[in-house]
Amino acid sequence: MFKEGSPIAYDAPAELKKWPSLKGQRQKDRGPPYLVYNGTLADCVRELMGKPIKGISLYDIMTRPQPASTRPCSRPAMPPRSRCARIFPRIEAE
Repeated sequence: MFKEGSPIAYDAPAELKKWPSLKGQRQKDRGPPYLVYNGTLADCVRELMGKPIKGISLYDIMTRPQPASTRPCSRPAMPPRSRCARIFPRIEAE
């Protein structure tokens, strides 16, 4: 399980991808997610947080597994907002 004190490599390469959608719902049968942004994990989190809250569930951030987060860090039953707060600690502005 994710440990709160574990480091997260925000400078790790990452991709922000968006699933094809219809009326705000993922359409997995319409193909794989497409690339929206390519950069670091921190950059992808910033890009994602800039998206409308209604559409956040259409996006995925892809990285290589990091030692501190190779297991799920939230329960699927948690509301998306709670998951984001637990998964992405506050990122200080540069």
